Amino acid sequence: MAMEIISNYSNYAANYADTTKKSNSKTAAEVKTSTSTNSNGKIQEYYEKLCKKFPQINFNTNGGVIPSNSSKVTVNLSYDCLKKMANDPEFAKEMEWNLSGEVEANSMVYGLAQRDGVVLGGRTVTYDANGNRQSSCGGMRTANEGNSNTNKTQKKYKAEEERWLKARKKREKKEKIAKKQAEKKEEEKRLAERRAEKKASEEARTETGDYTVSDTDMDIKAVTQKVKAAFLSTSAPTGASFDIKA
Repeated sequence: MAMEIISNYSNYAANYADTTKKSNSKTAAEVKTSTSTNSNGKIQEYYEKLCKKFPQINFNTNGGVIPSNSSKVTVNLSYDCLKKMANDPEFAKEMEWNLSGEVEANSMVYGLAQRDGVVLGGRTVTYDANGNRQSSCGGMRTANEGNSNTNKTQKKYKAEEERWLKARKKREKKEKIAKKQAEKKEEEKRLAERRAEKKASEEARTETGDYTVSDTDMDIKAVTQKVKAAFLSTSAPTGASFDIKA
């Protein structure tokens, strides 16, 4: 009988452990799925906001490289970069500033090509997982030289674009510094005005002979002495008289 009870208990314990293990595994899987779903939802929500913020840009986050043309800018954005932007506000702020110059940069390159009589077959812009940017022009041809000098032209346009982007960043930095200096100056002005108002208020109180003495002591003699002390420590206005008797 004892052996039967022990055997039944062992079977029960084994079944309980197996059931618990399966339940924990199921819970872990559900949590992982839920977390993954929430994360994907956050990325999708941010992606939609990004598209609304930059309606002139077509974002490709599905891999591969899609070229831009003179009328439509395409940015090939790494999905990992998009994910990082969705979860890191500071990184997103920096990336969005970079993206804000893409339309103008595209117009500049095609404008240079038109000026030089160069036809661009396409222009690609990519951002990797860390937000590093790369751009290139392809399919170039000129009326006089055909395709013989396209490498030189590509390097020229790339250098022009990089120079423009650096100048833009430098200009933005100067504008931020100037803005901070202006804000600091404005704050100093406000503080100076407050100090002047406070000083004027104190002087006005002195001139009108207004005195304030606070005391919770119920002894009238002690209160009177404090009033005298307050009066004697402040010069009375001309023509004013003040008589206090204990």
